[in-house]
Amino acid sequence: MIATIRLTNQIIIYKMKNLLTVLISIALFVISCMPEDNNSEILLKTTGYADSTKIYLADTETLESDSGYIINDQLIFNIDTDEPKKFQLRPVITTRADIDIRTIWKENRQLTIRAEKGNLKNAVVEGSEIQIEADKVKANKDRLQYLNDSLAKAYRSLENRKSEEALALRTRGREITKAITDVDINYVKNNPDNLYSAVILKQLMTYTIPKKETEALYEDLSSEIKSTKYGLAIKKYLEISRDLEVGDKAIDFQLPDQDGNLVGLSNFQGKYILLDFMSSGCGPCRMENPNLLRNYREYRDEGFEIISISFDKNREDWLNAVKKDSMIWTTVCDLQGGDGDVIMTYNVYFMPTYFLINPDGIIIDKFLGMGQLDGRLEKIFSTL
Repeated sequence: MIATIRLTNQIIIYKMKNLLTVLISIALFVISCMPEDNNSEILLKTTGYADSTKIYLADTETLESDSGYIINDQLIFNIDTDEPKKFQLRPVITTRADIDIRTIWKENRQLTIRAEKGNLKNAVVEGSEIQIEADKVKANKDRLQYLNDSLAKAYRSLENRKSEEALALRTRGREITKAITDVDINYVKNNPDNLYSAVILKQLMTYTIPKKETEALYEDLSSEIKSTKYGLAIKKYLEISRDLEVGDKAIDFQLPDQDGNLVGLSNFQGKYILLDFMSSGCGPCRMENPNLLRNYREYRDEGFEIISISFDKNREDWLNAVKKDSMIWTTVCDLQGGDGDVIMTYNVYFMPTYFLINPDGIIIDKFLGMGQLDGRLEKIFSTL
């Protein structure tokens, strides 16, 4: 009886092991037949590029980049993203002739790009629905831009730029420029359920169209599109942006400095403050920093302070610029780029932009661009 029981148990165990082996085999077979998840993959297939040609892939928002080398006519990047993100592909650029850039939209699916050497900018992109919309809009605008460029060339060739012909060319140029903007506006109006409408509207909303028009276009977007990061950024802009001008009370804020300490206008009450909106990647901003440093050293003991508010999204880039340019004054950054609260509140879209604030917290000057600070500060402090 005992022997029988043992024999029976052995048979059962054997059968169970055999069944388990079969089940594992079936599972492995099913897995092997399933398509590989390549949603993060950007596959660049090329023609005419030599092996070991270096290609860069840059995030257009953060400016962070990756690079790789073409081998056997292809190169693979891996990017994980939940919402569509815009990138740029480019080769190494050493001369103007090397400039060949393709803007691409990466969604949460495999992207295939087919490019010929010397014509990367016209590479065929497969696997992105938003790319189709972006290319369609760009093609319509490019036709108009080509005409505008031709008019500009004709205008520059005129000896008398006050003639009727010159006036007609300028008038026509303004009409075409408006038509280019209308391409974007009409797309947003006609495609409220498409994410690219929110992308376009986010680009238009600062200085291209009035805030009221932005609001009207936003209201027509679908609820789904409004809930995307682009839709939420537009909503935030509509809620907090202000058209601050000379004579207005400056709006206080709190932003982290290099050490993580929150700093704002209230930290420098009773002083003249220059709000400097800049970024590490802004050439004119960096060129102006030595001028800011000279003025800061000259007037800080007389009650002058600078607060530089950076558009940077990469902390390392921001801090490297601060160190390299000897920005010994207060610098702050929330690493949110153009979507940061203060940048949106002050409605800044051009760098460098400056607001000069008096000891009472009133904006007494607002100006854009380089080389304008000296005269303004001299006028203030020569009368104190």
